[in-house]
Amino acid sequence: MASKDPTPFQRVFSRRDLLRGVPLVSCLLFAASSLLLCLALVDLFLLTDLLVRGGRLIIQESELDEMKALIGEDVLASETGGPPVARGGQVTFADRGLLPTIWHLREKFFVRPLVWAYTRRLSPLRNDKQALVTLVALAALIGWTRSMLESRARIMLLNVGLDIATRLRRSIHRQTLRLGPSDLEGGASGAAMHLFTVEVDRLSTGVSMWAERIGRDPLKLMLLVALAVIVHPPLAVICLVPIAGCWYLAYCESRRIEQVRQLQQADADRELRLLAEGLEKTRLVRGFGMEAFEQEQFQKYLERFQNKILQGLKAKAWSRRAIRMLVPACLAFVLLFVGSNILSQPQQISFAQGLLMIGAIALIWPPLQNLVRLEREHALANEAAQHIQAYLNQIPEVGQAVGAKFLQPLSKMITFESVSHSSPGRRQLLDGLKLKLPAGRQVAIVASDPLEALAVAYLLPRFIEPQSGRILIDNEDIAWVTLESLRAEVIFVGGKDPFLTGSVRENISGGNPSFTLQDVTDAAKIAHAHNFIQKLPQGYETVIGEHGELLDPGQAFRLGLARAVLRKPALLVIEEPADLVDEDAKTLLDDAYKRVAPNRTVLYLPQRLSTLRKVDEIVLIHKGRLAAIGPHARLVQSSPLYRHWEYIHFNEFRHEFETE
Repeated sequence: MASKDPTPFQRVFSRRDLLRGVPLVSCLLFAASSLLLCLALVDLFLLTDLLVRGGRLIIQESELDEMKALIGEDVLASETGGPPVARGGQVTFADRGLLPTIWHLREKFFVRPLVWAYTRRLSPLRNDKQALVTLVALAALIGWTRSMLESRARIMLLNVGLDIATRLRRSIHRQTLRLGPSDLEGGASGAAMHLFTVEVDRLSTGVSMWAERIGRDPLKLMLLVALAVIVHPPLAVICLVPIAGCWYLAYCESRRIEQVRQLQQADADRELRLLAEGLEKTRLVRGFGMEAFEQEQFQKYLERFQNKILQGLKAKAWSRRAIRMLVPACLAFVLLFVGSNILSQPQQISFAQGLLMIGAIALIWPPLQNLVRLEREHALANEAAQHIQAYLNQIPEVGQAVGAKFLQPLSKMITFESVSHSSPGRRQLLDGLKLKLPAGRQVAIVASDPLEALAVAYLLPRFIEPQSGRILIDNEDIAWVTLESLRAEVIFVGGKDPFLTGSVRENISGGNPSFTLQDVTDAAKIAHAHNFIQKLPQGYETVIGEHGELLDPGQAFRLGLARAVLRKPALLVIEEPADLVDEDAKTLLDDAYKRVAPNRTVLYLPQRLSTLRKVDEIVLIHKGRLAAIGPHARLVQSSPLYRHWEYIHFNEFRHEFETE
């Protein structure tokens, strides 16, 4: 029989993981804590019995030999608690500490450790006051020890969850670096950030909580049930049956109400979509004078939507009230039943025993509730694990071919041979694009759809791959060259590229120690970044980013340009920033282009008309194919499509239209 496939949660943390290493130690600490809880209840029982009986015991003279056999003649003769008094065929012991408790429980097997403790030389349990102090001190010690053990176990499990979170974040970071360059539309980074922060934390918390409850609550339940059964087996069984039935009803009701809630939420979502439809029909409604009808329909659907929500809330509230009523009723039954037995059969069960029974049964309910809630919490953690593993299992679009060759710097031609590419949403961006670009020129790539131009730029350093066709650099298919050599010769500078948290020098050099400060400074001067860098508090050692100085878009772009220039690529792809409004920054950028362009090929994704006018050629792509190519002045005259594109992007009224 084939074994069941593990769930995503089990792949992260299975039951086997709970039984080894740190989780196993935490389980042992929880086990010790549960044992101490039972010991605390026993201590409470002894303390209560001591207070109720007052250390006073009366037995028949005929039972004196049995007493001597139980605790020893020497202990019985001891005057620690006062000498026994014989009168009327009875023997009275006063101020004897726990002796009455031992005598009344003498037939119970679990009283032997108490007898051993009582009969030790100089035992503090033989005297009322000493026994009281001992039991109170023992209760305090047990409480402190339990607190320390549980705290230590929780910290250990939190560390386990933190280790898992660290491992997953490391994997997500590594996977994002593998997948990130192919994020053409910019949506994957947001999804990765959500996984990195929210989902990993949810899974980490779920692992810690699951391990804590599985490692603690089942054993605690068994020990408490065993303690109740030891005290009085028939009474314990009668009391535990309604508790178990109450828990089962609460469990079934919780599952039922969750299913009802999901169904009602689905119904409410459908009603909400009906309400939202009216927002898309305003022209039809106003054009045909249907306002009254639309208002009536809207009101009807709105009331239905409210009723669905209210029904869900009422059902949930009723369920909670029913459970809250059921639990006190069940506990009241236990109290009544145990109390009646104490009153009617004091020889069978004492007040202290009844209190011990009630305490053990009352403490059974919280772990039962924890195990009920565990299913829901485990489902949420499993969902988070599923999302994370789905992301980690994605195969990068770009990979290095076996036996890839080293790419020489571009010197002749860039060729696109029938290149096609579709976005992850299956939208066709390039459809058999054929294009040749001579080396050493400045070329602007524009398109009716900006993603088409961006796809061309991303294909060159192989951030994305063509679904068909190939791209050649000097007749060398870039799919068969090493990624390292390709991306050393083809560098993309994005218009919205962020700067890293670190010093300016680290941002430009990328942390590469082979670049000296002089190299970094020279590159910054070429990109016109040197002047604003010098004005920063520590110059090139100024920390920028999340915890440092912030740069405006123009400064950040020139910093990225300096980073690219430092590496001296043969092909530089520049995506201009769209939000440059400072005229001085534009002037500096134009001069930076003049310094960058000599002795290399530069491709622009332009955002300014001045860039279009100064390049050697403009490549216009429409519906994934080459629509026109040539200098700006000629295209304005010969290409209606280019004129239309230019008007849309650079006419003097465009910002007014965008504002409206």
